[in-house]
This record gives sequence, C-alpha cells and structure tokens, in this order.
Amino acid sequence: MTEKVFLNDRLVDSAEARIAATDSGFLYGAGLFETMRARCGRIFALKDHLDRLFFSAETLSIEIGCDRAYITEAVYKVLGANDLRDARMRLTVTGGAMSAEQRQSTLLITATQLASYPSEYYRKGVMVLLCPYRQNPNDPTCGHKVTSYFARMMGLKFAHQKGAAEALWFTPEGLLAEGCVSNVFLVKDYVLYTPPISTPVLAGVARKAVCRIAVDESIKLVEKDLSINDVLGADEIFLTNVIMQIMPVHSVEKHTVGEGKVGPMAKKLKKKFDEMVEYQCRQDK
Repeated sequence: MTEKVFLNDRLVDSAEARIAATDSGFLYGAGLFETMRARCGRIFALKDHLDRLFFSAETLSIEIGCDRAYITEAVYKVLGANDLRDARMRLTVTGGAMSAEQRQSTLLITATQLASYPSEYYRKGVMVLLCPYRQNPNDPTCGHKVTSYFARMMGLKFAHQKGAAEALWFTPEGLLAEGCVSNVFLVKDYVLYTPPISTPVLAGVARKAVCRIAVDESIKLVEKDLSINDVLGADEIFLTNVIMQIMPVHSVEKHTVGEGKVGPMAKKLKKKFDEMVEYQCRQDK
C-alpha cells in the first residue's frame, strides 16, 4: 500500500509530496511540529496538541494559514487513507516559501504504524546520560516544538552512542530542564517533582497528562527548580512523551536510581496513563 500524506490542501502519495525549494522551514528551520499518538483510530489528546501548536505559532509569529477544524479533518484523512488504527503521526507547519509575494504556509501530515519502545525498557528501566550541551533560557524558541531540532538530535545521538536511551539537559545555571525528546519527573519520599514550564521546558502533552493523573490520584505534585543533587537523590526518575508514555530510569550514567529497578510510582502512573489513552480514544469514537 502506497503511503499517503496530507500536503497543504490534499492527500498525495508520499513519493509525490513536494515543498518549495525556498520553504522557510527547509532553509531556516522556521516551523513547528507535533508528534501524536493514534489509538483505536483516534488521536490521543489532539486538543492539547493543537493548543500547543497554535500558542507557539502566535508566540513565534509563524502563520499556520488554516484553523483547528481543518487540521483535525486532515489528520483523520491521513489516518484513514493509510488504514491505520495505532499510529505515530507527525504534523508539521512552516512559514512557507520565502520568495512568494503572498506567503502561504506549508502543512504536512504523515502517519506510520506505531513502533513501540522495547518492552525491556518498561520492565527494567533505562539509563540516561547528562547532556554535554546546555538549554539556553534566552533562546526565543526554547520551550516550543520547533523544526530546528538538530541540537536535540545531537544530544540523543550522544546518548545512544554511550548505550543510553536519553540525555538530560540542564540550563547554564545548572537547573534540570528536560530530555532530548522527553519531559522528566523525579520522585522523592512519594512526592512527584518536575521542572516548571518557565525553566523553560516544552509543555509536553504527556507531561500534562501525568500532572492530571497525579491530581486525580491525590499524588502530591511539585513543580520547582531542580538541580543535579535532586536528580542523584531521587527515589525514582521517569521520562514522558506521548509515544514512550511513562519510561522508567534505572540509572543516570554510573549512578543507580533508587533500588535500580522500576519503582512503584512509575508503575502506577504507567498503568493510569495506559488507561487514560484507552479511555479517551474509545470515548472519542
């Protein structure tokens, strides 16, 4: 079956999809993207993804050129055209061709069969490294899911080359920020901690879901500045994004986290997150 993508205003074969050579996203990384998870033919937390997309577009002056209803319809067209029920989807918006007299934004939506992380990661946890790079709070794109993602890919490649699943970013002041492709949570004495959005960190859709679950389950949640000492002193650490959901961490480089195994908080939150995805996606039908 030929993969179908949605480009600007219609479905096309992926091999036939073309963008302008002067597209600002291609030339300068002037664009935004959302990675989304489809379950049972429905998109988990689609509203949250679109809220973030439109907020970032307004903040960074990136013209989207269509409304939420149009994007929602296009997303489901792609899902249906590829006959997918459980999928990884990517929505990309750029400022469009730089040379156009009346610039038109570029909208690209793709979908592939969902490939899960190895089950061993969830049974035993993963190792993370300390990223050698720093997250600059003065970067105007920091905290937004922009297409200029090369630094993040460099950080992730660094981790993978060392046998780790992720690398943790810190600010120049030594504050814990996030992973290359994830948000970070710590557990200490049954209290859940995560860096505040103002660090700045990406307002992750999975991060938001975990915060909702914590409130519903009467788990104490604290958003505060965290340091390397907090990381090394944590009873549990886990990572979140909508594809990995809840990913437990067993070690930070050579340092063992807690007892070196998946902790009770991560187990509980993973179960509740799975239930939330299943419930929302079935309710949307």
